[in-house]
Amino acid sequence: MATFKFLIQGKKNPTNIYVRLSLSKGKSIKRKTGYVINPSDWSTTGYPKQNDEDLKRFKSKLEQLKAQLGIKLNEAISAGNEIDGLWLEKSIDEVNNKKEKTDLDRLTNYCDYFIESLPDKVYKNGKHGVSESTIKKYTTIKNKLSAFENNQRKIFFVRDVNTRFRTDFMKYLEDVEKLSSNTVGRYIKFVKTVCLDARENEIETHKHLDKIKGFTEEKTFPYLSFEELDLIEKTPFTREALENAKDWLLIGCYIGQRVSDLLELKSSNIQDMGGFKMIVLTQKKTGKEVAIPIHDKIKPILEKRNWSFPESLSAVNFNLHIKDICKLAGIKGRMEGSKMVCLDEKAKPKVYRKIHGTYEKWELVSSHICRRSFATNFYADTPTALLINITAHSTEKQFLEYIGKPAKDFSVQLAEYWQKEAQKDKKEPQLTLMKEAN
Repeated sequence: MATFKFLIQGKKNPTNIYVRLSLSKGKSIKRKTGYVINPSDWSTTGYPKQNDEDLKRFKSKLEQLKAQLGIKLNEAISAGNEIDGLWLEKSIDEVNNKKEKTDLDRLTNYCDYFIESLPDKVYKNGKHGVSESTIKKYTTIKNKLSAFENNQRKIFFVRDVNTRFRTDFMKYLEDVEKLSSNTVGRYIKFVKTVCLDARENEIETHKHLDKIKGFTEEKTFPYLSFEELDLIEKTPFTREALENAKDWLLIGCYIGQRVSDLLELKSSNIQDMGGFKMIVLTQKKTGKEVAIPIHDKIKPILEKRNWSFPESLSAVNFNLHIKDICKLAGIKGRMEGSKMVCLDEKAKPKVYRKIHGTYEKWELVSSHICRRSFATNFYADTPTALLINITAHSTEKQFLEYIGKPAKDFSVQLAEYWQKEAQKDKKEPQLTLMKEAN
C-alpha cells in the first residue's frame, strides 16, 4: 500500500521539508513540499513538534497536503498514469497552487537578481546605477524577507505577493522585527518594486499586485533655528570633544551636507571661486559635485584653525556628542518624534529600534539635524532651486521632506513678509536735495 511520510534532511535553519511516497518495498520517490522549518522544531513523528500554536497550525497544513496528495494518487492510479518524481512534484505544486517555476520565480532569488542588477540600472532621468548605501538598504530588506519565510515556515514566490502577503509581512515587520511604521511602508514599496521588475522580465505576478501600496506617515522632525544655533555657538564646553563636535555641528547646519560628507571635509575642500571662498565636495551618495559659499557664521571656526576643519570625528561619536551639546546649551521643549531605544538590555547583541513618542528635543537630535536645519532655516528667504543645488536632492519633493517646519509656520512667515512689503509701500518717498558744487 502506498504511503506518504514527511521528513527533513539538513540541520541548517531553515531546512526544507520533503515528502516521501513509498509505492512498494524498495521503491519510493521524494520531493520538496515547498515548506521549511527550523530543525529543532521537527519531531521524530514526521511532523512539527506541538509545543506552540504556530506549530500546531503548521502540522494541520502538512496533514491537509498529505490528504490531497492521497486523493491525487488514487485518481492517477485509476487513470493508469505513471507515478514518478515528476508526477509527485507537479502534484505538490497543484496542491500549493503553484505553476511551473524557475529559480527566479522564488521571491528572495529575484531580490538577489534585482540587487545584482542595480549597478547597471538606467533610470528614466538618465541616471546610471545606485550608491553602495542603496544596495545595502535593499540587501537588508531582502534579508527581512528571508527571515519572514523562516517565521512563516514557507517559501514565497513572486506570484504569492498579493494583499494577503502584504498584511502578513507588515504584521511580521511590526510585531517581530519591531520596525517603525515608515520603515515598514518603505519595505512594502521595495517588495512591490521588485515584483514589478519581475513582471517586466516575464515572471508571473499576482493579479492583485497593483493594489499593493507602500506608505509614509507624516512626522515632525527636529531642526535647530538660527536662535538655537546662536545659543549653541555662545555656550562654552569644558570638554574638548564637545567643543570640537560643536564646531562640526555649526558647520553642518550652514552647509546642508550629509554626515558622511560633512565629517570627511579637509582644508583641500576650501577653494576660491569667482572671488569667494567655497567648500567644494563630491557627495558620496549621489556622486554630484557641489560648491557651498562659506557663511559668515562658520568663517571664524575655519579661521581659528588657519582655514582648516575641526579634528576628525566618527559619525557615531558625533551623534552622541551633539545630544549632549544641545542638552547643555539649553535646547528645550518636548516634541513628538522617534528615537533609538534598546528593546532588551540583556540580549546579545542588544536590539535597538526607533520608538515613536514625545521626548525632549535634545533627545531627538541626530546628524540629520544639520541637513534639515539648513533646508528649513534658509527655505523662506532663498530660492528653492539654489538650495537644492547645494543639498543635491533629486527633486523638490525630496528637498521639502527635509524641512522641519509644519506648513502653518511658513504661512505665518509669508504673512509677516507681506506685512513688511505693505509697510514699505505705504512709506512716502523722500526727496533729498544736494548742494550744487561750486
